[in-house]
Amino acid sequence: MSASKALLQGQEFDAVLMQSAVEAQLSESVDAALRVAGRLFESLGGAVAIVTIGGLTRYESEDARVAGALNAVNLKVTEPTLVAYEGSAGEAAGGHGRHRAVVVPLLTRSGRWGTLVVSQEELEDAHLPALGLFGMQLSLAIELREGLDHLDRRTAELNLVHELAVAGPRADSTQLCRHALATVCSTSDSEVGALHRYDPETGEYALVGDVYGYDGPLKEFYRRFKLSPHNPISSTPVALPSLSLPAGGSALLEEGLQHFAIVPLSIEGKAVGMLSLARRKDVAYPKSALRSAEIIGVQMASLLERARLYDEANRLYRDLKVSYDELGRTQQELVRHERLAALGELAAVMAHEVRNPLGVIFNSLTTLKRLLRPTGDAEMLLNMVGEEADRLNRIVGDLLDFVRPYELVKKHIAVEPIIAGAVDAATQSSLSGNVRVVKEFPRELPPFPLDAHLLKQALVNLIVNAAQAMPRGGTVTVRTTVETETGSPWLTILVRDEGVGLSERATAKMFQPFFTTKATGTGLGLAVVKRIVDAHLGEVSARSNEDGKGTTFVVRFPPTNETRSGALTPPRPSAAARG
Repeated sequence: MSASKALLQGQEFDAVLMQSAVEAQLSESVDAALRVAGRLFESLGGAVAIVTIGGLTRYESEDARVAGALNAVNLKVTEPTLVAYEGSAGEAAGGHGRHRAVVVPLLTRSGRWGTLVVSQEELEDAHLPALGLFGMQLSLAIELREGLDHLDRRTAELNLVHELAVAGPRADSTQLCRHALATVCSTSDSEVGALHRYDPETGEYALVGDVYGYDGPLKEFYRRFKLSPHNPISSTPVALPSLSLPAGGSALLEEGLQHFAIVPLSIEGKAVGMLSLARRKDVAYPKSALRSAEIIGVQMASLLERARLYDEANRLYRDLKVSYDELGRTQQELVRHERLAALGELAAVMAHEVRNPLGVIFNSLTTLKRLLRPTGDAEMLLNMVGEEADRLNRIVGDLLDFVRPYELVKKHIAVEPIIAGAVDAATQSSLSGNVRVVKEFPRELPPFPLDAHLLKQALVNLIVNAAQAMPRGGTVTVRTTVETETGSPWLTILVRDEGVGLSERATAKMFQPFFTTKATGTGLGLAVVKRIVDAHLGEVSARSNEDGKGTTFVVRFPPTNETRSGALTPPRPSAAARG
């Protein structure tokens, strides 16, 4: 079995995809991100092509399978698709024969960006979910990089507007105009730029300073020129080839200037000048480049446009920040789900492998006590063995409770009976006689959309936790109210104890699995509470009491039937993923 095939069939495949996705998101350009994706699949023995929605191939492996795959697949699929196709005799790595290719759409918020095509014989349907997730993260990397590039251009434009706005009467106008032309040429991907001032007395456009990027014989020809008032170039920004210019088009083409963008400048409807940009390469100006040049030109004549650019830069920054935050939350959620999945597998093994010997220990202890009737140290030692075995059994049970897959079913239920049942269950099963539980309902509570069974389990865990915080006894108060937030009623449940209180470290980690400050605790009770509350789209927190004695846990539930998917049930790895 080849190394690439072994990797595709092993559990490392998802990790390799995630690592490459993170590397793509940290790339300095779109092309760099695409190279990360291409080289990843090439290292797995695949042939790769990445094609934009406009048909431009941005990345292509030096492998004959690419052409066969592109001819065989549909580049407009809306979800990851596995396609089998017949190879040609000219293809490398096998020539004739059946090949497989995966087609992954690359979608951004603005629409379809392009398509990722991977030709790899070992790909299977089981790989499609992971490849689809990789495609989403690669799309996000592309979107972020393009957004950053766009933001860089906008930032350069904004800096230029600032310099023009604060320039005083002693500023070197020639140097300032040259800097402005250098900036606009950079942001519009132009090689040549010129700024002309309109002279209303003569009706001529006169060159300001010098031409940027060109020092040929035509500079003097265009140092001053006239345009008919009816010529659309004098009133509307246009992008056109050199031969379409009203004068000297063929001469410009001979100088290697193939495409132009002409932007008239005006203030309050009055012509003040013209901004001209040129490209030596045979690539027409897109509307976006023309618009960028128009913005710069108008900014030269209007301070209002500076404010518009500033607002647009802020909007782009906010959008990018939201994208980064969303990426961080997604990555954290993926890590959390992977850990829960691994924990679920471990719990299932522990339940089988640990509880069987525990059963033997319990039976043996019972038999020994009946046969030997021990006293003194022997009785003490046997009791210690029984207590520790029972503790180990509780640890396994708590672990199973934490990872057990639940199905959250919300119904509008009366809250008071659920709380009363939770108090009774906690009192009967776990609380010592020196702990008293008090229920408080300041007013009648309306029905709330909750899962009765899971709410009861969360409250039992909180009450037991409160009782364990009071080794010398005390009162646990369960107070339930309805609070209004943004016009909606929220159910609020407070569980207050009179125990030892919270340390700063405990406050930060109390809801993390396996964190506990108790000598015999498993650290899973509060983690289960948080999972249940999160699934209800609720909130749970803890604070020290005002009098400095004990802690109050605050649980809040919104009045909605919605749930948070995946908060209760950790994802289970498929058989293919387990290898």
